[in-house]
Amino acid sequence: VGVAMHEAREIARAFLIESEVDYRISQLLSGTEYHSRTIYFVQQAVEKIVKACLSLKNIRTVDHNLSALFAAVYQENFRNMDDLVRGIDSLERHGARVRFPLFQRPDLPIWIPSRSYTEGDAGRAMRTGEVVYGALKAYLDQVLSDPGTAAQPSPPPPARLPGR
Repeated sequence: VGVAMHEAREIARAFLIESEVDYRISQLLSGTEYHSRTIYFVQQAVEKIVKACLSLKNIRTVDHNLSALFAAVYQENFRNMDDLVRGIDSLERHGARVRFPLFQRPDLPIWIPSRSYTEGDAGRAMRTGEVVYGALKAYLDQVLSDPGTAAQPSPPPPARLPGR
């Protein structure tokens, strides 16, 4: 029995909606003392908008490091791909560091994100996020508004076996 899959554009729209929420939260936090969370939410916004783009190509992944995959799949779509990949990669590098204390190395002080990230760190992350988010959102807004520009059609549902 085949399992019905959601259409690629629906999945992309869902990721876009959630990326918009995260991006808005990063904007609200930007300029406050919550530097680590500003970085976290702008990184999440970029990760989700990248996953929206990948969804249009019927690529589903739970991976968090997406810059190389995005570059391979979308090389022809963005003239500033090198800048986008650098930006995505720089935000991905924050990873869990923005959310969790790190204490595995006794020779180093405990890393406490909310006390360790600076206003400068948050500002750099926001500027990077603005470039990446802006470019990908413009692309998605165009592609998702015009049904004739679907990046790739959804595959047909698997055939059902008779009598099942």
